[in-house]
Amino acid sequence: MNLNRRKLLSWFGLGWLASLLPSSLIGCSEATTPTASSSKSSPESVAAAPSGNFKAIGTVAQLDKDKVLVSSDKTIAVVRNPSDATKVLAVNATCTHKGCTVAWNSASTEFVCPCHDAKFAADGAVRQGPADKPLQRFAAKIENGQVLVSA
Repeated sequence: MNLNRRKLLSWFGLGWLASLLPSSLIGCSEATTPTASSSKSSPESVAAAPSGNFKAIGTVAQLDKDKVLVSSDKTIAVVRNPSDATKVLAVNATCTHKGCTVAWNSASTEFVCPCHDAKFAADGAVRQGPADKPLQRFAAKIENGQVLVSA
């Protein structure tokens, strides 16, 4: 076989391109394993929340006094379920419209965005725009006088 420099470089170039193909395909495919940050950035069903990864947000006494518990980093808000006061609901406190932190209005039992007056139900559902996406929900429970959230 008679190879000149041009043919040799062509074969090397072809080999190099062929070796890039698998990594290119992997880079374009969807990730199938969740990352640590994915649970905070993408909406998660409460039913799909991991069990056993609960952290304490506050006490039941604090919740009853203040009507809302907010995590120390102000990203999670917990309220009593308006339809069943023995249960709690936890949502991401960041408005889905412009990212402002929503506040709980206990009189109307809804979260209100102070920036654009979007309103959300206790479970995070949109009641009034301009937000068009619900607040992310988290699994929450009461255990031994503590309010626990899986986020």
